[in-house]
Amino acid sequence: MKTDVLTLRPYQLMCVVCRSGAGPDDLLARLRDDPGQPVRLVCAADSVYAYARPEAAGASCGGARFQEKRDLDILQRLGLVPGDTRPAIDLFERLFLEIPEAGAICSGGDAPAWEGCPRAKSGDYEAGIARGLPALLPSRSAEEKAQVKEDTVAAILAADELTIRPHHLICMTCFHRGREADDVAPIQEDNLAEVIWAMRARPDIPVRLVRGCCMICPPCSRYEPATGHCLGGRSMALRDQKKDIDVLHKLGLDYGAVLPARDLLKRLYRAISSTTEICGYGDGMARSPEWSVCGGPEGKPGYRLARAMGLGVPGAAP
Repeated sequence: MKTDVLTLRPYQLMCVVCRSGAGPDDLLARLRDDPGQPVRLVCAADSVYAYARPEAAGASCGGARFQEKRDLDILQRLGLVPGDTRPAIDLFERLFLEIPEAGAICSGGDAPAWEGCPRAKSGDYEAGIARGLPALLPSRSAEEKAQVKEDTVAAILAADELTIRPHHLICMTCFHRGREADDVAPIQEDNLAEVIWAMRARPDIPVRLVRGCCMICPPCSRYEPATGHCLGGRSMALRDQKKDIDVLHKLGLDYGAVLPARDLLKRLYRAISSTTEICGYGDGMARSPEWSVCGGPEGKPGYRLARAMGLGVPGAAP
């Protein structure tokens, strides 16, 4: 469990991107070593947010009032508040989406208190954004993922028991989209197709519902082999945890439950008729970026199609 929280001023997020093409950088190296590093944002906050003031002023460029405004501008654009703590990858995904240019935030004024950053118009920040998030926080190599894909597919097809996190049963169904067996082709980033194949070949194969990442996850770019965690960004791990819990609740099961594939799918399809119930939180409303809705507020049509045919697994239709 990660408990070492890194404290940063909001402007430092932009600085990391701006300096990313300029050679070695200790802060960037730390974040690249652990994209899931918890980061707490502090600034010269007043009133009820004064608890999130930095312990020391720290080194920065520009005038005092400019520094204060820049931090608040960044927090406002990111939809965050002083003291917010997020995994680094979540913060940078939000930064890349919400602040594609530095000029309006990092340019100051003529008065001493409003002196801005001398690199505001250098184009360095924009160049970092253009290189993309994978260049800033590199994911796993194609070669590594290809080898993991090969190894894990072989393990799935030879397994006497499948280990699946609960909400991936819904992901498998959406991926299937009601297609015929020959049309369900594998992809590099996960093992959804291969698990469907395994269930179709052996409808009674035992399926164990597990907490966290499962045998579907290892080929993914954002799977962290060292911990077995998901680094999906934009709080994907948080959404996935809620979806797992909600599926278990609907099924009346708990982690560790083991059922034959056909019985588990039949139970799923009788209990959950639309992705809105799980992936849309029941009402289809996305209340923040962390709680985005997968499949749209009305539910994903592909789920309904594949549900009606029981994922092509004999005896699994509702």
